[in-house]
Amino acid sequence: MTLLELIAKTEFAVRPIIAYIPPSLTVRLFTAGRNAYLPLFAHVVPTRSYEPPEELGVTAWGLRFRLPIWNAAGMFKSGAGYAMVAREGAGAFVAGTSTSRPRNGNIRDRIKWPSTQYPFSHSAANWMGLPNAGHVAVAAKLALEKHVAGCPMGISVSAEPGLDDRLAVSELVEGMRRFDDAGVDYIELNESCPNVEGHARHAGLDPALLTRLDAVATEFLTKRRRKLPVVVKLSTDTAHEQIPALVHALVERGFDGMILGNTSTRYDALRTRVHEKDRAMFDYFTKRYGGGVSGALLTASSLESCRVATGAVRDIAPSHEFHVIRCGGVMTLQDIEESRRIGVLLNQWYVGYFEMFARHGHGLYRVLSERMRPSSVLTLS
Repeated sequence: MTLLELIAKTEFAVRPIIAYIPPSLTVRLFTAGRNAYLPLFAHVVPTRSYEPPEELGVTAWGLRFRLPIWNAAGMFKSGAGYAMVAREGAGAFVAGTSTSRPRNGNIRDRIKWPSTQYPFSHSAANWMGLPNAGHVAVAAKLALEKHVAGCPMGISVSAEPGLDDRLAVSELVEGMRRFDDAGVDYIELNESCPNVEGHARHAGLDPALLTRLDAVATEFLTKRRRKLPVVVKLSTDTAHEQIPALVHALVERGFDGMILGNTSTRYDALRTRVHEKDRAMFDYFTKRYGGGVSGALLTASSLESCRVATGAVRDIAPSHEFHVIRCGGVMTLQDIEESRRIGVLLNQWYVGYFEMFARHGHGLYRVLSERMRPSSVLTLS
C-alpha cells in the first residue's frame, strides 16, 4: 500500500467525525487536505498495470473504452493523471475543465477553493470556480502523454467566464484547436459549471447557449481534420421537459453526444435526502458558499435525466453517431448496470471513484472488473 492509498483509506474512515466538528472548521480542514492531496495524487503512477478483460469494453465513435467508466472532469484540472488512471485500468481519462486564460478560482473567508464532504450521504460539495492553467498549458502537457490502447484521452473545455461573448467563443474555438493538435481523443464542452458566472444553473435553450453551440459547430465541428468527437456537458438540474429539445439542438448542429450532468444547486430538493448527520454541514456550506453538490444525492436524478435523453435520441434517430454519457451519482457497479438498462453505456464518476479508491486503492478498476458481467456491456457502433 502506497502512502497516498493509506492516507485515502484513513481519511475515509475518519470522515464521520465531521458531524461533531463545527462546520466552519471542517470546511477549512477538508479544503486544505484536498488541495494538498490532489496534486500529489495525480502524479503517483501505480507500479503495476491492470488491463481489464476485453469483453468488458465499449466501442463508441470508433474509440475503444476498455471499461464503461472513467473519471469526471475536475479530478485532474492541470492535465496530469493520465498515466496513473491508464495503469489502474480506467476506461478513459478526461482533464480539465480548462479555459482560454489561467484562472485562480474562488476564494472566500481566506479559503482557496472551498469544499467539503457529506460522509453519511456519500456526497460532497465544492465552490472552486474553474481554477486551471489555461488551454495552452494543459494542451502542452497532454501532448506529451503516451496514449494507452483502450484508454482514450479527453479534455473538458469551457468558454472563458466574464468575457464578451464573441471573444469568449473565439478563444474557446482556438483552445479546441490546440487540443486537437495535442492529439486528444475527444472533447467535452462544459456548459454546466454552477460555480462561475455565465453557466446557467438550470441549463435550457437559452439564447446564449445556442449562440455558443452555433459558433462551435460552424468554426470547429465543420472544420475538423479528423474524427474527433465533441460532446456537450449539461447540468444535472436541466428540466426534463427541456432535454429532448437540447438533444435535438445538439444533433442538428453535429455534436457527437451529451453528458448529464454536473454538480447540482437544487439545495432545497437535495436537503430532503441529506442524512440527518450531514445536515448541519450541508446548511452551512450551501448558505455560506453555495457551490455544487455531487455524489450519491444525484444518483436518481442523473439516471432519470439520462433516461429522458436516451429516449429523445431514439425518437430522433440521428444519422450520425450520438451517445449519452452519465455523470453524477455514479457510485457502484449497480449504477453502471442501471445506466446500461436505459441505453447509457458510458459513465463518469468522482465521489464514487474516491470512495472505491479508499477501499481498494489503485486496484479499484480490477475489483470493479471482477464483479462486472460481460453481458452487461455492449458495443456501440
